[in-house]
Amino acid sequence: MHPHRLTLVPAGDVHLWVPRSSTLRAFATTAPDPRPVTPDQERRLEVAGVPRQPEDEVNPWIGLRATLHGADFVSFAGTLRRFCARHESLRCMFVRREDGSFERRIIDPELIGFQPRHLGTFDDRGETFDAVMAELDDRTGPLSWPAATVLTVTEPNGDITVFAAFDHVTFDGYSAYLTMGELKQHLEAEINHAPLPAPVGSYVDFAVDQRAAQDAISPDSPALEPWRRAADVSGNLPGLPRATGVRRGDEIRHRLRFPTFAGPRLSQAFEDWCHQHRVPQPLAYTAVLLRAMVAEEDDAAITVLMSTHNRTRPEWHEAIGWFSGIVPMTVDVGRDLPLLEVIRRTAEAWQFGKTAETVPLPLANQLLGTSMRPATVLSFMDSRHVPGRDGWEEMDSTVFLGEVEPSDEMHIYINAMPYGMELAHRAPDTAPCTEFLDRVMGRMREQMTAVTRQVNDPMEALA
Repeated sequence: MHPHRLTLVPAGDVHLWVPRSSTLRAFATTAPDPRPVTPDQERRLEVAGVPRQPEDEVNPWIGLRATLHGADFVSFAGTLRRFCARHESLRCMFVRREDGSFERRIIDPELIGFQPRHLGTFDDRGETFDAVMAELDDRTGPLSWPAATVLTVTEPNGDITVFAAFDHVTFDGYSAYLTMGELKQHLEAEINHAPLPAPVGSYVDFAVDQRAAQDAISPDSPALEPWRRAADVSGNLPGLPRATGVRRGDEIRHRLRFPTFAGPRLSQAFEDWCHQHRVPQPLAYTAVLLRAMVAEEDDAAITVLMSTHNRTRPEWHEAIGWFSGIVPMTVDVGRDLPLLEVIRRTAEAWQFGKTAETVPLPLANQLLGTSMRPATVLSFMDSRHVPGRDGWEEMDSTVFLGEVEPSDEMHIYINAMPYGMELAHRAPDTAPCTEFLDRVMGRMREQMTAVTRQVNDPMEALA
């Protein structure tokens, strides 16, 4: 059973959506695109080229589920075509050259086509779940087209539920949230026979910028300084807080959880407090989280990796691709300091860490001669304002993730939702680590109630 939140797959007819032979011929005969792959993509492609063992369940795809009411096979095939037409990166196939490097091949929207392949009819929801998950795990990868696996389950009432898993080479977490709303919009356009959508800004162009910026980095570049300071005496990044019970070098299977740590009333009160003090919410929540994490530690300083979303141009705001990155951030949150001072220190550390946003971790290791590996990785996202957000409930949609390698890492996603604040996390599946995170969420609520004075009963924080 995969350790992610997923409404049970409904029983019904399962179909795999595969490219038409004419689409594959177009990829085989098109000329290479001159734009390079990013270093991140190149490393992902190299890793994916290593054969997997048959029993290996590790495949760190990014997935989603959505029920498309009113869809049939004809309109859904058109929906997929429209989705690829809008995003150039989804019309990109990676091909290995003779020298081992990779090139892009990109085809025009008019050449995209999909067709269903029946995999079976399942009367038991558990069997359907197993069949769908097996296909997502076995097929999703970056070395064929598409770099994704799309399945549908057709229920007896005619409803079609989509399960899609995308390889990280062309997708990030925000892309998944964008996709859920976009599928509904494309379905409506297809039913109404609207023209193909105009493309948005392309991730492939972002890749050109990234490659150029990273090629200009040298060992004495100022952008390396945050990484240099983040490394400990062993050349690694500090591990997880000791209270988690996880130590560097542990190989522990992860579990994905989506708990809500503050309900809508407390969340709104804290948002009002942030507005009153002119504090950006992402910084405020990050500061609250960091202070909650070090409360049981001897040292009040903590080093984490912070996600950067990197959609810096307006044309990329709704673009699908692997835009996200990470930068190191060390914050001394002190003891018993006012929250505003902790936020100020977090802001200062964030501004310094962001100077490394053009330097991915493997490049930093190469230039510094270090062996840094992620430990605590944090991200903030306000999902309330993602385009298409108003259709998520109708589609019963959700985001979920594939299996990752057992490790000593912990990924935490602070996510603003209409029903409150989530502290989604993929962390080592041990009792001490889970209990630590539960205590962290309790301390986050306490900090929020202390400054808002709106919710004083801890149980009321989840109302």
